[in-house]
Formats: sequence, C-alpha cells, structure tokens
Amino acid sequence: MIRIFPSLLLGAFLFMCLSSRAEESFGTNFTSIQQEELLSGKKIKIEEEIPGNPWPRFSIYQLVKSSPENVAAVFWNCELDPEYIPNCLSVRILKHPSPGVIEAEYTLKMPFFLPNEVYISRNELTSPSPATYMISWQVDKTRYIRKSQGNILLQPAHGGTLIRYTNLVEPGSKFARLLRTQAGTQVIECVGALTSQVEQELGKSSALLMKQVEELRKSQQSQSNSRSE
Repeated sequence: MIRIFPSLLLGAFLFMCLSSRAEESFGTNFTSIQQEELLSGKKIKIEEEIPGNPWPRFSIYQLVKSSPENVAAVFWNCELDPEYIPNCLSVRILKHPSPGVIEAEYTLKMPFFLPNEVYISRNELTSPSPATYMISWQVDKTRYIRKSQGNILLQPAHGGTLIRYTNLVEPGSKFARLLRTQAGTQVIECVGALTSQVEQELGKSSALLMKQVEELRKSQQSQSNSRSE
C-alpha cells in the first residue's frame, strides 16, 4: 500500500466543522482548539465507527514544516519504510503497472506470538490540485485482513504541509479484532515517524531527499504524458 502503516493497515477519514478562521488557514474545518493543537505540532486523531466493522476508520492530521512535494516524495519512496516505520521489516517493489502506480510487497512484524503479516499494496500517486498530492492504496485479503484502503492527502498550510492520513481496515482474523487499541496507537506513531523522517532529511540537506523529489516528479510527468497521448 504503500501504506497501511504497520499496525495492520490502518487509517481514517476526518470531517470537522466549525471555525471559519481555521478553514481559511488549513483549507478544511477545524475548531479553534484543534487549530492551535496543529500549529503547536500536535496530531489530531479521530475514530469513526463503521457499522459491522470491529475497527473504526482512523484519521490523523498533522502539520509539517516542509513542502507537500517533499513529504510526498519521502512517502512515495516506500522502499525506505523499513528504516523508519515501526514494525516494517521489508518492502519489495514488484512492478509499475502504469505511470504513478506501484505494486509492492510489505512484511510487517506482528505483536505477541502472531506470525508476520505479508501483503501486496497497489499505490497510486495523483495531484488533485496545484501543490497538492494524494497517494492512495488498496490491499486485498491477507492473513489478518479482508481488505484495506486509504490515502494520504498533502496540501499547503501555514508555510508547510497539512497531512491527512486516512485508512479503513476490515480485519479478517479473530486476533486482529483484539488489536484495535494497539492499532490506534501505532497509526499515530507511524505518521509521526514520517514527519520525523522528512524533518531529518531536510536538516541534512541530503542528496536522498533530492533524489526522492526527482523520482516523484518523474512519476508525475510520466503520468501526465500518458494521459495526454
């Protein structure tokens, strides 16, 4: 998927209505308290109960001091995940079915006595509007889940990037059903790991970040050329 971040593939969709002042700042609706939390570097997590599903839809918002392009470039480089994402043991790209689409195999370390989770995710890169990026993923049936799908939306806000990470998992194992609380904790940790990785690469002015941005642009350009033909 890319990312069904190591917690068995999680995520969420967040809708919050209130402050028009927040709407002008972030491009979505947040209460004044939520806006202050985002500006102070805190994460916002929302759990949306889904009828018939033992796990809720998890939603994470966070503000990062970097451009949407930089954050998208780091996230798009899924092969780097094992170096900074908790419980991610390996990622292997299987193929590029089309420009802006990657199919990759992920191996995640499971808690307690459970065998590792292995799944294949189809990840797609799009740009809904200028300077805004969305990476969507879909995972079909695996050892522990029936299916999972979600996306990460990266849009400009306050001179940085507002992350909206959303993913819904339908667990297919009785063991997975017991991990709801842990899943909610891990999804926060994984979004935090992404922002830390971005900040670390920025601090080093690394060649790695430049290479990641170049690869992101190539994927976008190839995708655009394909559609125009």
